[in-house]
Amino acid sequence: MKDYAMLTNYGKYTIFEFNNQRICFITSDKLERYTKVVEWDNGYLVVMAKYRVYRYI
Repeated sequence: MKDYAMLTNYGKYTIFEFNNQRICFITSDKLERYTKVVEWDNGYLVVMAKYRVYRYI
């Protein structure tokens, strides 16, 4: 049994692991990385993230 949670992203997918369970879901392809978990309660996850910004001139 794990005593920690892990939130990672791989390509367009986010993977959340906790208590030997894994949830995968699709995220933006502009997501670079998660920077901070703000809140985690009752199955609700709030995070801060860094995204790539494309600028067209």
